[in-house]
Amino acid sequence: MSKYASSSQSNLTAVLAEIAVFLDGLTIESIDRTIFAFKEGIKSHTALPADFDPRCAQLACSHILRLMDKNSTTINNMYEILKFWINLDGLRHSSNLNVIELHITCAYCMQGASNFHWWLINIVQRAIESSSCNTWIDKLASKVQRAVILNQTIMFDSAKYLPNLIFNRTYCYKPGPFRFEQMETVSTTLSSILRHWLHFPSDELSLLQLLLIDIVVSKTPSSVLFLDKIWEMYCTPFSTVFNVWNGHSSKTNIANSLAELQQ
Repeated sequence: MSKYASSSQSNLTAVLAEIAVFLDGLTIESIDRTIFAFKEGIKSHTALPADFDPRCAQLACSHILRLMDKNSTTINNMYEILKFWINLDGLRHSSNLNVIELHITCAYCMQGASNFHWWLINIVQRAIESSSCNTWIDKLASKVQRAVILNQTIMFDSAKYLPNLIFNRTYCYKPGPFRFEQMETVSTTLSSILRHWLHFPSDELSLLQLLLIDIVVSKTPSSVLFLDKIWEMYCTPFSTVFNVWNGHSSKTNIANSLAELQQ
């Protein structure tokens, strides 16, 4: 057991060292150069015909290249060459934009997930501290607090509070063991209800991904999210940052690893 723990610690140290080198190598200048490349790619874009289809153009160019494999000088092949050059500019521009879109979409997904996570925490806290019942979330918070205090099992139907949701959902609150500090139970219950209603991911992996993004962004400009390495870390934390553990590792081990990464 001690041999396994020693090996795990050694692997974790190596992973953290690799990440430290990666983060240390990030500077505002290097990230700005990446953003500059994106801007230049967008600036170089030319308006293509509305009927331009990158997939068809790629297939056509590939077909033409195959025709020329044997140095053929057939007249019909000469006519085909023209189609290659006509499509080439459009393919180059559409390819540039696809690469840019990919990076922007990845950064958008990570930043969006993080923003919504903190937005939820903030509105839950404000609703609990509010003394009024003017808004839907204030009313919901009051109802949750009453259920917790009275130790009631109660159903919370989103249609009563957010009737225009695309998919209405019902959350069942069941009292747990009595806790002297009940406001923490109110807070976690209210958060769970909103996560359920609004389809927030609630698994441990999703929460771990958010913590990783928070740590990285706290150390660098948010434009770091455009980098491939960050997206890879976000998508597969257990095969990049935490490769010494797995999805079933104890919360203590993961918390310790996060603390080391934070340092």
